[in-house]
Amino acid sequence: MKRHRILHIRDSSGIFGSERVIMTLGKNLNPDLFDLSLLCMRRNDGRSEPLIGLARSMGVEVEPVDVKGRIDLKAVVRIRQFIQSHNVSLIHTHDFKSDFYGLLATWKLGVRRVATAHGSTRDSLLKKLYLYADENAVYRLYDKIIAVSEGIHTELSGKSEMRGRVELIQNGLDAGLLNAHGNGSDPPLPVSKSPGKTIFAVVGRLFPDKGHKVFLHAFAGLASEAPGSFGIIAGDGPEKESILRAVHTLGIRGKMFYCGVRKNIKDLYRNIDCLVIPSFTEGLPYVMLEAMSCGIPVIATSVGDIPLLIQDNITGYLIPPGDVGALTLRMRDIASRPEHARAMADEGRNLVNRKFSAGLMVKKTEALYLSLLS
Repeated sequence: MKRHRILHIRDSSGIFGSERVIMTLGKNLNPDLFDLSLLCMRRNDGRSEPLIGLARSMGVEVEPVDVKGRIDLKAVVRIRQFIQSHNVSLIHTHDFKSDFYGLLATWKLGVRRVATAHGSTRDSLLKKLYLYADENAVYRLYDKIIAVSEGIHTELSGKSEMRGRVELIQNGLDAGLLNAHGNGSDPPLPVSKSPGKTIFAVVGRLFPDKGHKVFLHAFAGLASEAPGSFGIIAGDGPEKESILRAVHTLGIRGKMFYCGVRKNIKDLYRNIDCLVIPSFTEGLPYVMLEAMSCGIPVIATSVGDIPLLIQDNITGYLIPPGDVGALTLRMRDIASRPEHARAMADEGRNLVNRKFSAGLMVKKTEALYLSLLS
């Protein structure tokens, strides 16, 4: 039986949802059918190094390619040479930059093209322009587009030129990769789980559409009446300084802590009582799958595919995006009703294990690959 060479291409800035998809496929694709490699577009800021190191530690072949500026034709040539010399049958890209470079590098090579639409942050005019070009021009020249949520699938399928080429494959969790966030150890958390404390956390990239300010204002409303409540923000991004200023302005220093990027995510979950996802936009967040699989209750906004996992008051709490009062109320419920929080967490864990496994995501991706390569 022929083995097909699959090349994933990623412009990475850390270990986030896209990287989790790549690593899950790298670990679980059928080795009798597929040989997966990763080409990592490397900038001079070092932010791609965690993915390079993680992939190599898992035995995935990695080819770093230095990319300078927005359009680096030398990098395009290097990517094309790698594809030709390694007999790549199909490329799979994961962001607007890798989509564009992958298209140029495979031009007239007969290589199949797949891109995953993960639901990118649109926090600047430039990003909005890039994504508009990606979705309305570059995607047209790809064989298949994978949408990770029903909302993304509906939006892309509504474009006449995309009909029949968009596949819904939702994220699936491989619990064995839970700590695959990079190499090394973390400094101790500034607050840890103990009787009398309730620790809330927001985990992920620090971008405006992730709703950190909503979380901070809601927590400020809770902290004055629940002295045992504490908050953690883990992650990195352009909103970091603004978030730190808000913590100071709201008078919650000593109660709300910034912890940066955590490599040992399982240890973080062991030390919190509730994950909060206050986002204004989402697809299907990996951090939610992770927390629910660890038995952590979740409060999340009713955006993207989140309502597929969070059945309000059953597997977690749903709140409207931007609603500070609703978030404060639900955090108060978590703090005052721990037995109900644990019951919701148990239901959530069962749901993730049944319907959002890595096996299902991998099986659907393999079927898509074979449909293009057979």
